[in-house]
Amino acid sequence: MGRMDPMQEIRTRPMSSTEFEGFRVGLVRDYAAEHVAAGNWTAEEAEGRASDDADALLPEGVDTPGVLLLVAETPGGEVVGHLWVSLERHVGRRDGAWIYDIEIVPEHRGQGFGRALLTAAEHEVATRGIGSIGLNVFSANSVARRLYESAGYDITTMQLKKGLSSGGGTIHSH
Repeated sequence: MGRMDPMQEIRTRPMSSTEFEGFRVGLVRDYAAEHVAAGNWTAEEAEGRASDDADALLPEGVDTPGVLLLVAETPGGEVVGHLWVSLERHVGRRDGAWIYDIEIVPEHRGQGFGRALLTAAEHEVATRGIGSIGLNVFSANSVARRLYESAGYDITTMQLKKGLSSGGGTIHSH
């Protein structure tokens, strides 16, 4: 018997205050780890910086104005992921929504729920009259990059970095 299409199985609902506490803990941990892996922050400073960023962006938790914090679940009520979207992000000169976090719980990955949740995010934003939605993805996250590209997301900004050895050498230019 074939698996049902997850697009038909997923539904979203507002995140509860209790769920937010667990979400925030995981968010800070994962965000810190991503920045350390990318070489942006040291391990010693990462958790504090990630915590400060989360508090600045979500000062009132689930009640923060202009923010959607949603839980994705099956019709039977099994939680499969969560989504954090800001409806008030200013990207360049254009206003648009911004996905700060979209995640499927590990045991449900690879089943189409990520695409379903991304589609749900787009629908939520479009119904509010917002004409675009953006996100950031770390270059090492190839699975997510493929999902976003296949869903029609275009690269709008690219940051490049090169590690340099600290062995003192002389630079000659002519």
